[in-house]
Order: sequence, then C-alpha cells, then structure tokens
Amino acid sequence: MYFTEQNAKKCDAIRTKIEFFKKNKVITIDEYFFLISSLLESIDKYSNSVSVYGAYLKKFKKAALLEFYFRPSKLYINHQEHEIYNQDANDLIKRISTDVLYLDPPYNRRQYYTNYHILETIAKYDNPVIYGKTGLRLENDKRSKYCLVNTAYNEFKNLIENANSKYIFMSYNNEGIIPIQAIRGVFEKKGKLKEFTISYSRYKSDSKRKYSSNKTVEYLFCCTCNTYCI
Repeated sequence: MYFTEQNAKKCDAIRTKIEFFKKNKVITIDEYFFLISSLLESIDKYSNSVSVYGAYLKKFKKAALLEFYFRPSKLYINHQEHEIYNQDANDLIKRISTDVLYLDPPYNRRQYYTNYHILETIAKYDNPVIYGKTGLRLENDKRSKYCLVNTAYNEFKNLIENANSKYIFMSYNNEGIIPIQAIRGVFEKKGKLKEFTISYSRYKSDSKRKYSSNKTVEYLFCCTCNTYCI
C-alpha cells in the first residue's frame, strides 16, 4: 500500500519505458537520468506514507488517491560549474575544499537506505531481495556509521577535523546519537561556534509508546573555521 494499484502500475510502465529508451539508445545518458529524476520526484507526491518509506499507512490518504501525473523536473540553467559525488563523506572530505560545507547527517538508528527503499528500487530497477511486511531491501552493507552508537561520534569528529572549509553548518536533533555537548566540543576546536535552535512538535508514530517529551529541538551549528587553504 505504498501506492494505489493504478498509480503503481503507471509508475512501473513509465520506468519500463525509460529503460527501453536507454537500451535502444533513443535517449542520451543525461536524458535517461533526467527522466528517472523526474519520475522519483513525481511519484513521491502520491505515496501513501508519512514522508519516509519505512512503512505504509493502513488506509489510503487523500494525496495517495489522486491520479499520478508524471511531471518533468525543474532545471535551473546557468553557467556555474558544479560537481556531484556519490561516496562516503568521510573519504571525500579529505580531497575537496569548500567555502561553505553544509552537513545533515542521520541522527538516529534509522537507516536511509531502508527508509527510502522504494525510491531506491525505482531508481535502480534491480528487482532486489526484500524482507518483512513492508518489503525492505536486504542491504546490510549500506549501514551508515552515523546511525550506530559505537561509531557515530568518531565519524563526525574525523569529518570535521579533515574538513577544509571557511564555514561549516550542520543540523542535528537534540535526541541524536551524538550528545549536543560532544558536538560543541568538536566544533569549538575547529573554530568560532554559533548555535540556533527551533522547537518542533514531536511526530508520534506509535500511539501506545511513551515519549519523554512532546517537543523536539533542531540545532543549527555554524562554525567559522580557524584555518582554510584553497
């Protein structure tokens, strides 16, 4: 029940056609990825879940019942050069320099690859091995060290120490695996630190579970680094 049957079939038909276009060289590789990007952005608007795909709702919500419409992604044409990477941030950080570095690491045990597994499968179209009632991808090799209590702090500390940036910004939650005071300690060694906070009403996924608070606090850490080399 991630999508209605009609919308799921329509999505699958589009994805099949995109793959057909690529295989028969009807489109370029750039056009291929543009179409996949457009499909991911479009179908996500009709998902029967609460933002992530760790589980689906028991009843179809209004947005999910609408007929899926395939819209092209918006392109912002300019003359700026850019590079996109798809690799471990702790490895990448050792060979790049930036004016501004923005970090948004996972802050709890929930793995991104499981919580967005449906979109991953649409993108890869690889018929993966799945498990459980919600059909999660069986990919334990993609577990992030930022989601593990024993490794999260050291990964974060290593990332910041190796960062060659003028400014570092990072968002994190007050209930994250890494204690806020420990985050402050790492940033204060890197440079001058400022903090901003905003409070949110807690999302309660389980009505039977007891929560410690009705609010959560999101932190934005802003560090002006002591050293920076181009």
